[in-house]
Amino acid sequence: MINRTNAQLLEENEKLRLRLEEAQDTLRALGAGEVDAVLVDHEYERVYVLEAADTPYRLVVEQMPQAGATLTVEGIILHGNIRFAGMLGHPLHSLAGKSMGDFLAPGSRASFETMLRGAVESEVRGEVALQRGDGASAPVYLGISPLREGALGMCLVLTDLTEQRHYVELQAAQAALRESDRRKDEFLAILAHELRTPLGPVRNAAYFLKLNGPLDPEFRRLIEMIERQAGQLARLIDDLLDVSRISRGALELRRERVGLSEIVDSAVDACRDQIRDRGHSFRVSLPPEPTELDADRARLIQVLCNLLTNASKYTPEGGRIELGATATGNVLTLSVKDNGSGIPPQKLAEIFELFVQVDRSDEREGGLGIGLTLVRQLAKLHGGSVEARSAGTGQGSEFILTLPVILAPSASEAVKKGSETPPEYPRRRILVADDNKDAVESLALLLQIAGHEVHRVFDGEAAITSAQDVRPDVALLDIGMPRVNGYDVARRIREFPWGRQMYLVALTGWGQDEDRHRAQAAGFDAHFVKPVDPDAVLRLLGSIATSPPEPTLQ
Repeated sequence: MINRTNAQLLEENEKLRLRLEEAQDTLRALGAGEVDAVLVDHEYERVYVLEAADTPYRLVVEQMPQAGATLTVEGIILHGNIRFAGMLGHPLHSLAGKSMGDFLAPGSRASFETMLRGAVESEVRGEVALQRGDGASAPVYLGISPLREGALGMCLVLTDLTEQRHYVELQAAQAALRESDRRKDEFLAILAHELRTPLGPVRNAAYFLKLNGPLDPEFRRLIEMIERQAGQLARLIDDLLDVSRISRGALELRRERVGLSEIVDSAVDACRDQIRDRGHSFRVSLPPEPTELDADRARLIQVLCNLLTNASKYTPEGGRIELGATATGNVLTLSVKDNGSGIPPQKLAEIFELFVQVDRSDEREGGLGIGLTLVRQLAKLHGGSVEARSAGTGQGSEFILTLPVILAPSASEAVKKGSETPPEYPRRRILVADDNKDAVESLALLLQIAGHEVHRVFDGEAAITSAQDVRPDVALLDIGMPRVNGYDVARRIREFPWGRQMYLVALTGWGQDEDRHRAQAAGFDAHFVKPVDPDAVLRLLGSIATSPPEPTLQ
């Protein structure tokens, strides 16, 4: 552990200077014959008696808390303490009579000679490099002070800078890692935007063909394949960004009271095609009583979908997958169990680590190795946990998810919710603005089929002009448009009296939390990340009744 900064080292050297002044007073007293012996090193409990002419040198050196030595004015070592010998890497008894320059790296010898000459008049400090006995070079902070009582030569003090250099290097490495992490997040956000933008028209076109295309079963199967693969690509993009958000503590849960059956139904619907295509036997078992959670609905669906997808991926065709749930007290336990290829015991502890994939025999399945990492992190954010169990390779796997639950709704609340009937909504005048013409045309076509009046533009300036001319009820605006971006379009629309009641929706490939907050600050009522689910857009338009709905951020 690094204990000393550069400022602390300088402070220690200043204290040492004061100690040298005290040592000079001691020498003065010794020279006057006022004392016969001095206890100078309580660490080693040594008493030095005045017997020889060089005793004052030793007194000064041994009092030093750091590596120290006394030198002649020519730089010849007279005496050093144990710390000094240890720093040079030579036995203490072998140092006396040798030149200090012999123990310096070649590049430091000239600097030392200059410092030695300057120290005749006053204290000199600087950095040099020692050449240790083992051949290693060690940076040191060096101080040379003159001993003024007679021709006593110089006092040398050394402070090892190795720790400080390591500290500086560590700080620089950490700064480089932070910068690399920032660039990674920036790259992922740009990559997600660029990948999401073309996915929008693909998903819209597939949705349109499913509604209005030929009834030929083979044709519809191909459409469903396009939808499924586009959705899978969108989920991979989101998973990659979610890992980055969670690692930075930037992911926020949008909690609400949500039923377990709703979460399970949505997750099963999202994974049903994959399970069906692989011919798996699939069974769901839920508690008979209503079970509700205080949770982020979308995130828990994501957790269950990742577990089901993982089970399907590693279960051979015709295998078995079971999703079960039990509620005990205020704890819900969900289990996703399969009879697939299993997990080796040594891999159970690391299966939830980022980018870890288990090599199960010759079956190398696709994926980035981030799905289970997200499961664990999202479970923790909900106050729960997840664990993996397996008897070994070829013996199936079980993932157990625990979550806190809240009380079920009262009978009167359940009746009230069940008695609500969806209202009918009027036809809307809608402006769609995006520089991607395929995105505009495909979305406009879907909206027209739903009975809405649609106006199309392809840049920000045209969006403002069209909004002023058409006065739409709703404007669906891309953020990254040329000439004027979507944020500025929203701000300028809000400046007009006619624009204050307009419902503004951001359609964008930028999906980080800060992007949502920025859209809200610019005046948007809703934020959808591309590729947008057409049903989600239609539901939003249907929810705009006599008064605007609550802001929607997706």
